Amino acid sequence: MINSRSMVVSACLWIGLSPLWAVSGLTAEMKVRVDGTELPRGLIHAETEYAVQGGPFELFYPEWIPGIHSPGGPIANLAGIAVQTPDSQAVPWRRDPLDVVHFFVDAPAHARRIVVKTTYICNQPTRLSTGVDSYGTPFLGILNWNTFLLYPADIPARETMVDLELILPDGWKWGASLKPKSVDGNTIRFERLSFEDLVDSPLICGEHFRTYDITPGGKEYRPHFYHVVSESERAIDIEDAKIEKLKKMVREAYVLFGVFHFDEYHLLHVLSHSIPGIGMEHLRSSLNASPEPAMTGDGPVPGVLSHEYAHSWCGKYHTPAGMITPNFNTPRDTRLLWVYEGLDQYLGKVLWARSGLNATKDKTPYQAALEDVAAMISAHMNQKGRRTISLEDTAASTQIRRGGSRNWRYLQRAQDYYNEGAMLWLEIDAILRQESDGKISLDDFCKRFLGRHEEGQTVAGYSEADIISYLNALHPYDWAGLIEKRVRAVDEHLPLDFLTRCGYRLQYSNKPTGFDKDMAFTSIGLHVGGDGKILAVVPGSAADAAGLYDGAQILGVNNKKFSRERLEDAIAESVATRKIDLLVIKGELIEPVVIDYAGGPRFIDLVRDQDAKDLFQEIWKPKVEE
Repeated sequence: MINSRSMVVSACLWIGLSPLWAVSGLTAEMKVRVDGTELPRGLIHAETEYAVQGGPFELFYPEWIPGIHSPGGPIANLAGIAVQTPDSQAVPWRRDPLDVVHFFVDAPAHARRIVVKTTYICNQPTRLSTGVDSYGTPFLGILNWNTFLLYPADIPARETMVDLELILPDGWKWGASLKPKSVDGNTIRFERLSFEDLVDSPLICGEHFRTYDITPGGKEYRPHFYHVVSESERAIDIEDAKIEKLKKMVREAYVLFGVFHFDEYHLLHVLSHSIPGIGMEHLRSSLNASPEPAMTGDGPVPGVLSHEYAHSWCGKYHTPAGMITPNFNTPRDTRLLWVYEGLDQYLGKVLWARSGLNATKDKTPYQAALEDVAAMISAHMNQKGRRTISLEDTAASTQIRRGGSRNWRYLQRAQDYYNEGAMLWLEIDAILRQESDGKISLDDFCKRFLGRHEEGQTVAGYSEADIISYLNALHPYDWAGLIEKRVRAVDEHLPLDFLTRCGYRLQYSNKPTGFDKDMAFTSIGLHVGGDGKILAVVPGSAADAAGLYDGAQILGVNNKKFSRERLEDAIAESVATRKIDLLVIKGELIEPVVIDYAGGPRFIDLVRDQDAKDLFQEIWKPKVEE
């Protein structure tokens, strides 16, 4: 529920009337002092001073935090709220009984300032709040300011100015896109910024902390910094080769978009087993969390880094008009997430490959990228929810899609606008390349559409009509019809036209391939854990026909104790036996189950069509010369 005043503020902004805060003469400012010295114990204390005119004053706890596309502000972790005057006189407050993030303060008639003190309990993220929550361990911390600060309900977030002071534990270093004004020991005072920009500027800190300059040489490049923190000093000692790949990512992004709309960029990376996986986009930074050894060894650099970096252009600066609101408590129209997230998913993977971040000792960027395409296909081709739920609906209903259903997930759509959106943009790229005989590609669209920038502007809204218009200006085609078919129509099968256009076809093999090693899933429609627990059943598969379901557990296979190897042997033998015998626990029952199957092993395989041009080669090859 949004209160009537905030609705008036929104209306004033869009029709040009004077908002209530301007009429009343309120000063749109907050003086914030954050005490992070108890981060090692998982606590944050904040004290905020607001200008008031005496009488009723309303505050919001941020709810619709950009990046999670849902009303997921973790207010349950706000442990205490105390309101007082600057001379410590208690001020009464109450919560809106119909909207738990909305607070009413009864300031004394003579009061010109009030102080709100809050305490926040870290390390308790919800299903929605993981990337916008705060965390604290004995060695490191993540501060997302939305978790412990309230802001004036009647003043647009971009017009509310914040003076911020932060105190960290002794010896801790920090990284953020925030600009320090002064540093006195472990106390940092930052330059004034809007509350909207503050929420868009998370901070990481810790004992084991290092900053790498990843700015490529050349006057065209804005400063870029890679900040990394961990419980281990070894984890943040990143080899030169990976730092050079991050520099190459910056160079490839500049070629792709043709512009930097920020003065500098800060890539924040937490390497810890204590922090859940995080990937959260911001205009001048990104917040990422990976397991502790993610940046050491021979593995790829986590793809989340390039995904969130590309978001600065696709999602943050250029964002759907329906997702631009005056504050963090006005609902957002998320129907265009197939662009915001889908296009970015595609571009993040393109940058991942072009910069070589996805490569390993045993795989070239091309091989790694092709395996990634196969993984997307495998994850979505058996999704039966698309028979009744469109791709657009997964975006419109995103607040119920994150995390997905724990059971029967192939009947219930999840956040499919990410990968299916990426496959749509891959198809658009392939069409552009084919229709123009290689003269035009999605790179040109990115430079024209996502490369637009006006000095001083921090966000530019767009509509679906704008997308279609820019595509048609680039190359005439029935883009509206393609988008209607892929985005709003329902279909039993995953569209794979993009694969054919790129010079490949999908087929099945009776031997493991580089693209598929899960025989049980591809053959009989069964995801099974090492303990026999059924993780997923594909509707319409042999396992489904046999009455199996998520959560049941297989005890035996063909009269032997269960193991994955024995299940795979039974699938292989099914060509002769024409069936697979299981002993299964179903709740309180233990009963035999017969899977009627004679197809033997099946694995998906991507096969090169030698009669067609390999567009993947063109899409993934580096655009920056070494």
